[in-house]
Amino acid sequence: MALVINVVPFGLYILYMSRVAQMRPWDISIDTSYEPTISVMIPTFNEEIAIRRKLDNLMESNYPKERISLIIIDGASKDRTIELVQKWSEEHPQTKIRIVRQGRRSGMVNGLNEGLKYADAELVVKTDADCLWLKDSLRNAIKYIADPRVGSVAGVHIIDASRQTYSVRTERTYRRFYSLLRVGESKLYGTVLYEGELMVVRRELLEIVGFDEEIGGDDVPMALRMAERGFRAITAEDSYFVEQTPYSWSEKLRQKVRRGRHVFQALWKYRYLNFRNNTPFHRLILPFETYIYVLNPFVTMLVLMLSVGIFWRYPILLTVLVPLLLIGRTREMLVTHLIDSAIMVHAILREIGGREKVTWEKIAEAREQLAVKTNFGQPFSKL
Repeated sequence: MALVINVVPFGLYILYMSRVAQMRPWDISIDTSYEPTISVMIPTFNEEIAIRRKLDNLMESNYPKERISLIIIDGASKDRTIELVQKWSEEHPQTKIRIVRQGRRSGMVNGLNEGLKYADAELVVKTDADCLWLKDSLRNAIKYIADPRVGSVAGVHIIDASRQTYSVRTERTYRRFYSLLRVGESKLYGTVLYEGELMVVRRELLEIVGFDEEIGGDDVPMALRMAERGFRAITAEDSYFVEQTPYSWSEKLRQKVRRGRHVFQALWKYRYLNFRNNTPFHRLILPFETYIYVLNPFVTMLVLMLSVGIFWRYPILLTVLVPLLLIGRTREMLVTHLIDSAIMVHAILREIGGREKVTWEKIAEAREQLAVKTNFGQPFSKL
């Protein structure tokens, strides 16, 4: 029974959303000529390794530069972040840029709400200093929000790593299914899990809902707040951003546990949205995502423990399991599912045990890789 609860709903949902993502057309008005003004907000804290490359990367976009303004919200950096931003601004006098300096580090979400006070464009775009966009990422995201039913649009995650470890491979497998789910949900109505590295929001709507400072992340709460007010929050299938991923298990665990806590915080706080309205989001997408990220990880761990006992008692059953594990793709999918389920269980238990601080330490390996791949204006090796 535990195996059925674990595998059947989860597998069917993935298969269904994968088919929707690949076969179903968009039911929104996509306008490639839509060119509103945008305010790009970048929260920073000790970003001297990445910030100049990030600013250069924004200006490499094929979106009209005169319609872009930048807002840097610095959370009391102790390095040369502000100095480098100021120097870059002097070198690019045609670009409107405002620096918002906070007296103390109060967390990314608090900083975003502070920066929002200075946004005066039609759209607000939130991004991170340590991720890079493709040249057409911004334009591709904005064409979807031309539809008045769409309140927010996020991009698709491409991970990069200097070391191709097994940890990186399992993350690629996870991201492959993750992207299909997000796009499928978006075509059906709207998604739950979101990507704050490239997130476009209508300013007039964002000024009403704001960024939820009770939750450590900015992305999942935004998608849920859009749904709460009757707007669609979607993932654009052709708008990509690149981010460095940890290559060691220890750093991967630290990053994903933190993100898992943010997901659980958001799903728990906004649980009242389940079955609230008669839309695919409220009736199908949100309940299933809550199941996948809250219930399924515990069921998976239960199935794993029961399986160990069964195989120990009846070793003959290994003749069925071993051939399946010899298939590379099957083995990788199974390992990825087990690892991410264990991480989510750990994240939920940690969250129940005590609230996370509003600030956190950066992932050292991601910064090390940025230091190697960033040379103040040189092309990113993977783009």
